[in-house]
Amino acid sequence: MVLRLGLPVIVLLIGTAWFAWSSYRRAVEAERIVTRLNSETKALMQEVRALEKAVAAAEQGLRTLSSHPSVPRDVALTADLTLADIRRLTEGKELDH
Repeated sequence: MVLRLGLPVIVLLIGTAWFAWSSYRRAVEAERIVTRLNSETKALMQEVRALEKAVAAAEQGLRTLSSHPSVPRDVALTADLTLADIRRLTEGKELDH
């Protein structure tokens, strides 16, 4: 009688221990992945900020170039078109496609 009750209990304990261990391993792996993704997201956000600063500087430079009296009209017009392109890109109109 003791042997009959003991074997199912031992199997149940082993199964529970295996399930707990595998759940723990999956949780550790998920935490590692989330940590890696967070660091990648942080790096991407730093790149986005750097690009935003570069775009702002380029836009300011083009605005200065297009309004300078010594710049030929066709160069000023090209600078204005480039400003419109930069604005469209930074507003996300083309990034959605």
